[in-house]
Amino acid sequence: MILIGSRALALRAPYCLNRKPVDFDFIASQEDCDTWLEANKDKMNIAEKYEVNTSFGKKIIVKGDCICEFDIISPDTSNALLAKIVEEDKETIRTSFGLVPSFNILFLLKKSHRYLKDSPHFWKTIFDFHTMKRARAIVQEEHMELFKLREKETYAKQNHPKLNVNKNDFFSGDGIIYTYDHDSLHESVKHLDKPAYLYYGKDGEEVKSDKNKFFACDRQIQLYGVVEEAAVLALERGLIPHYDKWKSHKDAWMFALSKVCSSITSGWFREFAYENIFDVVKMYPKDFYEKFQVGLKSGVVKPFTGSKY
Repeated sequence: MILIGSRALALRAPYCLNRKPVDFDFIASQEDCDTWLEANKDKMNIAEKYEVNTSFGKKIIVKGDCICEFDIISPDTSNALLAKIVEEDKETIRTSFGLVPSFNILFLLKKSHRYLKDSPHFWKTIFDFHTMKRARAIVQEEHMELFKLREKETYAKQNHPKLNVNKNDFFSGDGIIYTYDHDSLHESVKHLDKPAYLYYGKDGEEVKSDKNKFFACDRQIQLYGVVEEAAVLALERGLIPHYDKWKSHKDAWMFALSKVCSSITSGWFREFAYENIFDVVKMYPKDFYEKFQVGLKSGVVKPFTGSKY
């Protein structure tokens, strides 16, 4: 049985945690899971137990005085490969709670789900990721097969925008009713003489960005690209259609930023946003909603004229 998650990190590198571990996360065979639960059932005061299916196979979730999650090892999955690697790794620690993987393998697990869509643990994950990275955690070359397999399983049902389409197609089919033209929203919240994305737009494309142009830009423009993308997303899918559902403009923007760093964008732009998120947060545009309102009154913000969905 393998102990992962924050409890394993607390044993490996407690300086990388800013919170006290609460739950237990295991990767285990069905037999080991049953044995552990039988041995600890009185301590746990079990109130509920159920199974769910995941991309990795079956997961058993047990709720009591604490929550214990068991990813059951299935053949031909990343969990099976992980179990083999951890068992053979000289850096593995053997404890009464199971095998504790090396610091780098714990980082591999964290990194493999950093872009998970709609994760309720987004901010916890991104803090752990960056803290571990600053502590020099890496994905080792010999573990790359495991990393790629785990990523594949994690994102098996997660789709990302296709950028090689026209603007109307790009904004169709996502279930959002658009009120205002997307580009004009960018124009209203811009920080420079033009929206940041126009500095690195791909020639001849409506929605696609040019990677080479982006990384040739000043860092300030690169960061503004993320800041403004989150601002427009916060307006378009948050404050405009559901203003009363948000505690504050910043709450909507922070939520939108988490989407920019996970499921709304993809590829190199998403990676840049994720890697630089704390610098982006420092640049929170306090007046982005007011700038939108000014743009609405002045005519800068224009009605959406494409498909309704």
